[in-house]
Amino acid sequence: MVTIKEIARQAGVSTTTVSNVLHKKNARVSAETIEKVERLLAENNYIPRLGLNALTNRSSRIICILITTPEFARGSAYETPFYGNMLGHLEQLLRERGYYIMIFSDKNVEEIEKMAVGWNVDGIITISMPYRHLQKIAGLSETPIVSIDMDEMPEGNETYYQITSEDKKGGREMARYLIQQGIKRIVYLANVDHGADHLRFVGVREAVREADCEILLEEKRLPRDYRERKKCYQDFLKYVGTDTALFFSTDFNAAEMISFLHRNHVKIPDEISVAGMDDDVFASIVYPRLTTIRVNVEEKAETAVEVLMKLINGEECEKNVYKTTVQLIKRESVKTKS
Repeated sequence: MVTIKEIARQAGVSTTTVSNVLHKKNARVSAETIEKVERLLAENNYIPRLGLNALTNRSSRIICILITTPEFARGSAYETPFYGNMLGHLEQLLRERGYYIMIFSDKNVEEIEKMAVGWNVDGIITISMPYRHLQKIAGLSETPIVSIDMDEMPEGNETYYQITSEDKKGGREMARYLIQQGIKRIVYLANVDHGADHLRFVGVREAVREADCEILLEEKRLPRDYRERKKCYQDFLKYVGTDTALFFSTDFNAAEMISFLHRNHVKIPDEISVAGMDDDVFASIVYPRLTTIRVNVEEKAETAVEVLMKLINGEECEKNVYKTTVQLIKRESVKTKS
């Protein structure tokens, strides 16, 4: 296999120049030299020996992505569309910048901690990482870290870089919409009682308190096991025909509920309304299509990569917490005023 030294000889430049072109550090390299080196790299089918760099103190061109598998997940994190979408966007964005990704996910956060400090990587992106564990990783490693949807983030913390959504706003906007459509009872159903799920409920609660009419509000925690969730869903059949909306913290559970209602011959949205959060694949394939809040996964990935690149390059970031946009998506699962 051809080496950097051989490419440098053919191009008539130093090995450092070839390395700079390879790693997109082109500030001091002329456009003509960049073109020549890139052409020779392509002609010689040069493949970087990344594994060696990862075991040394040199730049490895690897970004480690650490995923804390949600406690409510049946198996791995990848069964949830959010993680697949996020990884796809991150991989593309980082590859465009000359980086490769190393992925590690586990429900055992201690195992994730070992992975974070055991490799020479240029940066770390965590997803759904509890604050206390991110704090520990940051204390063990000097590697730049950006967190996506950090769980249990202390209010007002400005130590770490966090990318999240306007979760409270999303819950508030959906609740306002439901109230505008004549809904008299909102049942909010979530997998956990903390993090984004809780913030979405806080938004719902705010909208209910602001309403100019009496709205009944309930909050329920969904069991992990489907058989137990089915019992929970069974209990909500008592609300059929009562201007009730079941607002789920994820589209997956909303779609699951719609299937359950179909099996019990309940007409949606005529007899009961169902809403979700995320606007993932479940929202568009279920019938009726789901009214939901779109969480912009692509914007989260772009912001995380942009912040991480600044940290790697020693640049200052304008703030520590970035909140990406949410959007109400109106479809057919909520009964509208005639």
